[in-house]
Amino acid sequence: MTEQFSTCRICSNSNLKEHLPITDYFGEKEVFNTAICEQCTTVYTVPRPDEENIIKYYKSNSYKSHGDKKGGIIDKLYSIAQQRNFAYKHKLINKYSFGKNLLDYGCGAGAFLNHMQTKGYKVSGVEPDADARNHIPSNIPVVSDISEHSKSKFDVITSYHVIEHVHQLMETMNALSDKLDRNGVFHMALPNYKSWDAQHYGEHWAGYDVPRHLYHFSQKSVHTLAQKTGLNIVATHPLVFDSYYVSLLSEEYRTGSKNYIRAFKNGFVSNRKAKHTGEYSSLIYILTK
Repeated sequence: MTEQFSTCRICSNSNLKEHLPITDYFGEKEVFNTAICEQCTTVYTVPRPDEENIIKYYKSNSYKSHGDKKGGIIDKLYSIAQQRNFAYKHKLINKYSFGKNLLDYGCGAGAFLNHMQTKGYKVSGVEPDADARNHIPSNIPVVSDISEHSKSKFDVITSYHVIEHVHQLMETMNALSDKLDRNGVFHMALPNYKSWDAQHYGEHWAGYDVPRHLYHFSQKSVHTLAQKTGLNIVATHPLVFDSYYVSLLSEEYRTGSKNYIRAFKNGFVSNRKAKHTGEYSSLIYILTK
């Protein structure tokens, strides 16, 4: 079953305009339509698979999470970038947070939680996928849904490249906001379809990742989302490695081959232009109540 809607889930604007048709290059090359809200600029995958039927797009043999594949130069580069990103995220968390009680929403196999635990943080996670939960170290508490957590508040909540996947967007954001301590900080990373690499690759941009990405955000749409859920964006920070990784995938989608030199060049150009525009391939938003 699919879900069809014509009203923006964030700002309630009833004017959604046709955007790009996007191909699921990770799956069976199925084409999905997208629509843009002309008011808050959120882009939607619409119609989209419902919560029951979208599972097959994660479980198909041709799709694995970017971080789960083993072997090959792309995956080696991903692993290096992941470790550097962990250190970078830790630095940002230390900069903005006062306490060390951390919840990671959409924690996957728990790699980031394990990293933060070694840095002295009390960590816990939320991960709906049972297979991923089975790989989480036994000393890290994890639940399948945010509603299963106790009423305790968290000093830090992180959610890196997860919010674009959730069907119940506003409900999820409100639930995370409710779990945030009065002085707590929410770190949320999202792809940015206004980035140079997104504009350059268009329908081949790997950051769209339909239909698993239900929403495609601009900075304007994230500000609207924050406002609607009682949160304030106090800062944004780039994830500079993302432009290189996404460009590698996008090159393969567009040309059928891995043009490493061209992809690296385009990733570099995207980051260089973003120094002036602020439109990086992915951004971490720092939010408070």
